[in-house]
Amino acid sequence: MTRRIGGHVSCSGGLTNAVTNTLNIGGNAMQIFAGSPRMWARSLYSPELTEGFRRLTTQHDLNPVYIHALYLTNLASDNPELLEKSKTAIIMDMKNSALIGSAGVVLHIGSHQGRGWAHDRAQVISAIEQAFRETPGSSILLLENSAGQNGKIGSLKELKDILDAIPSDRLKVCLDTAHAFEAGYNFTTADGLEMWIKEIESTIGVDKVELLHLNDSKTPLGSGRDNHQNIGDGYIGDAGLSMLINHPKLAHLPLILEVPGDGTGPDRANIDRVKNLLK
Repeated sequence: MTRRIGGHVSCSGGLTNAVTNTLNIGGNAMQIFAGSPRMWARSLYSPELTEGFRRLTTQHDLNPVYIHALYLTNLASDNPELLEKSKTAIIMDMKNSALIGSAGVVLHIGSHQGRGWAHDRAQVISAIEQAFRETPGSSILLLENSAGQNGKIGSLKELKDILDAIPSDRLKVCLDTAHAFEAGYNFTTADGLEMWIKEIESTIGVDKVELLHLNDSKTPLGSGRDNHQNIGDGYIGDAGLSMLINHPKLAHLPLILEVPGDGTGPDRANIDRVKNLLK
């Protein structure tokens, strides 16, 4: 089976442009925003747009497709207006995900801004449950791990807490390699990789991991700073990334790149680097 590798690509000018952009970088999977990443406004895809996109992704065998939720969202916000906007945007993304046959919506949960996870736990869980009630059963939500920044929700223990509270097949996890490294997991050694995978197994479970965001890190191990680097050019490096993506317990996962490329995002050079790391 051919490994699924793609990047976060632009939909500027129309949803179907994401197909062209994916083909141009040599990908066979993709991630997109379902609207402007800088604006709250979201609208449902039209039947014509949906049909055209589905036809092209089938024709070119581009799958899976993921939607990334707005970076503005914060399900732990203590601002009622921001919380409502966050929930509305996620619900719209999940509805559009179902319309285009996407494999899920990737979500940065948000920040408790120093109040502590225990303080905002119930609110976050309630928001996700509401999203599931108001969206089709075919729409999946993927919770992403954090880079260990102060206040950001998304440690393995916090993700486990949410998964335990919402036992649903519609709730899965996206693991970002840069975030994990920046949070202190040193999987650049064989022992370190095994320790990380054992912690995954004892918390969220490997079966809940649906996707790998494959990014090198521009900042050192345990930096607590979310800063992606091109494949092989960061602190993780080719050897660390290769060991990770070829591990028997992770080798089935799709790989989506969110790297700077030449300044315009994931490019063919980075996709080719990943392909060369596969065994």
